[in-house]
Amino acid sequence: MKMEFFQTLTYYGPDHGDSWPAPPRIYDPEYGRLTLERGIEQCVAAHEAGFDSLNFAEHHYSPKQLSPDPIIYAGIVGRQLPTANIGLFGTDLPLNNPVRIAEQYSMLDNLLGGRLRIGMLRGTPNEYITYGTNPWESRQRFEEGVQLVKRCFAEPEPFGWEGRYFRFRSIAIWPRAVQTGGPRILISGNSRDSADFAGRHHLDIGFSYLSPEICAANLAVYMEAAAAAGWTPTPDNITYRQFLYVEENDDAAQAVLAQYAGGGLHALFAGASMDVMRAMAMIGAGMGGAPKNFVPPPGPPPFVPWPALVGSPSTVAARIAEARSHFTFGRLEFSIGVGVNPIPHDLAMQCIKLLAETLIPAAHEERIG
Repeated sequence: MKMEFFQTLTYYGPDHGDSWPAPPRIYDPEYGRLTLERGIEQCVAAHEAGFDSLNFAEHHYSPKQLSPDPIIYAGIVGRQLPTANIGLFGTDLPLNNPVRIAEQYSMLDNLLGGRLRIGMLRGTPNEYITYGTNPWESRQRFEEGVQLVKRCFAEPEPFGWEGRYFRFRSIAIWPRAVQTGGPRILISGNSRDSADFAGRHHLDIGFSYLSPEICAANLAVYMEAAAAAGWTPTPDNITYRQFLYVEENDDAAQAVLAQYAGGGLHALFAGASMDVMRAMAMIGAGMGGAPKNFVPPPGPPPFVPWPALVGSPSTVAARIAEARSHFTFGRLEFSIGVGVNPIPHDLAMQCIKLLAETLIPAAHEERIG
């Protein structure tokens, strides 16, 4: 099993308080610089610890995660670590021009010498507020965008595209990606529809924070769709993302959990105004396929994550084995921590060191699950 490091670039400055989106005036450039520098330090430590990939994601208007353009950051880290594999999981595709994304990833793949894997996601409701994207078009725009990106990578000659949402007279990606056909593409399997689409289009699949039982059900959809499309995914095509934190013993790990867990994923929007909460509820419903006249209760869509992997190395190994007993995955991707709130840098570095001595070699030797 491969172990992958998800660098979320959690802001080390003061929390954003009781408002969302956070007003730019509270941003402190010194804390921002510190966040980006510490992020690189953690990536270097993770690579030296034996992590199989260093991964990044795209998020907007979020002081919890300073990564509106992770392609820049991934290029810096990838050049500093010339043997590290790099993953971008992922680009919020409905918010972007797919041809532009294909160009950027092709350039990055050249800079990294073919060490890149990418992920395409639909984004979260707050990000549709960011750019004013129509959530009722989200799934169809996303699926067309993924197919367009794949075509951009694969096509050796200029071509045109006449789709429902994207129209281009002539497309000719330059430079071409180093990898034949472009980098491998992963999409989320958190919904059955996405799992089916991934299987039909020969894509990797990732599950984020869901319970193993839900992952297993969606994985079955993926495998069935892949079989109908004439191919068989391997465990290497399947990623599970979670928060993870280890200490020498369970009591020490639980103390960190108690101190830094905060409000979980919903803490990102805890201070949003009622108008914003209503808007996010409508966007979430639209992304889920609800009709435009549907009026949901205010707030982000309900989401109950599987508890973070927190404890001693043996406790966390048992939790990972529990997840693998429900569904097969060949890649475990995690951010160091107990939730969306950052833990201190020294604790993150301490955790990475302990992982290098315990869980990473156990995973590589298939002694977990």
